[in-house]
Amino acid sequence: MFWIAVAVMAVLAAFLVGWPWLGKRFNSTVDVQGLNVALTRQRLDEMRREVSEGLIEAKDLATAEQELKLALAVEQQGQHLSGSASGSQWVLIIGLVLAVIVSAVSYWKANEIQSLQDWQTANSQLAELGRRVVVEADPSVTVEELQRFALALRTKLNAEPNAPEGWLLLGRLYASLSRLDSAIEAYEKSLSLEPERGGTLLSLSQALVMVGSDESLQRAKQILTKLQLREPDNQSSLGLLAITASQLGDKPLAIKSWKALGAMLPADDPMQVSIQQRIDELSEGAGTRLLVQVSISDALQGQLPEQGYLIVFARSSDGSMKMPAAVIRQPLASLPVEIELSDTNAMLPNYNLSSLTQAQVVARISLDANVETAPGELQGEIQLNVENGTLMRAEILIDKELN
Repeated sequence: MFWIAVAVMAVLAAFLVGWPWLGKRFNSTVDVQGLNVALTRQRLDEMRREVSEGLIEAKDLATAEQELKLALAVEQQGQHLSGSASGSQWVLIIGLVLAVIVSAVSYWKANEIQSLQDWQTANSQLAELGRRVVVEADPSVTVEELQRFALALRTKLNAEPNAPEGWLLLGRLYASLSRLDSAIEAYEKSLSLEPERGGTLLSLSQALVMVGSDESLQRAKQILTKLQLREPDNQSSLGLLAITASQLGDKPLAIKSWKALGAMLPADDPMQVSIQQRIDELSEGAGTRLLVQVSISDALQGQLPEQGYLIVFARSSDGSMKMPAAVIRQPLASLPVEIELSDTNAMLPNYNLSSLTQAQVVARISLDANVETAPGELQGEIQLNVENGTLMRAEILIDKELN
């Protein structure tokens, strides 16, 4: 019905605009130029007959013939100009057709029909996707399916907002899609309905740690500290608290948390080795370290933001893990500057600088403290062979702008 209405309106508009010119064309059925010539010849014949009859003199005949021919020439010139005006009608018609085409293309590009269709598809698949993602934990679920599930779930929550479990699930979906701001917002909505839910508090803390700014890390530390007081045997929150404290440089709290976590685990648990390594690094400052000299090219010097962050991180160069094995974020200062990465800057207990054999080391200048890339950020990177347990040095030149 929509497209029928569009077609009818377009035809009606074209008819209204073109009617005056079409009316002129329909009425122009007489050959005006031929008629003028015939009338002129008839008048000349009449004048010659009048001369022969003595009604007018011969000298007046020449003058009258000249006047008639001049009048005919003027009339023909007017007809020629009228023909030119008729040609301009075609220009108008072509312009009208082009305007309709441009309007149609512009509407097609700007409308949200595809988004509406995606939303309808997502709503129709909510039950099936919920079963695969939540109940079966199907590993074959694609990113596109997770996005559709999140869209459908968000629509359902908009209609039924008083569902803390639904907001928690939506937050975890957003976190898996690296939409951390949306995940934090969903977790906070869930906590506003059920403030003491331990799983939601832990998920919110994980998202805050992944954001990695000082503000978010401090907030995660506060949440995890309160959660530990309430649930002292919660190993997940204890390990995350140790990582958060390490990120903030709070070595006493980090060591205390790692030791408490080690005491909870069996002596033969594989995690014990990693925990002890973390404790040794924090206690003695040993382990794998990398001093990175960061500078910027002359061509990009003028593009440095007045306020921003310098983010330096190392991750596996084979692409098996996108998450950094070690990361440091700090407010942007003058360059060059030297940054030290070590195992204490890890985000996971068993994934750190020492666990790498080859590393991609990246230095990035960003307007925020998020490790995820954004257009306009400035970046440089190198590939490095990691020598476990040693102090390594490297230089990175920031020499490209991300698209």
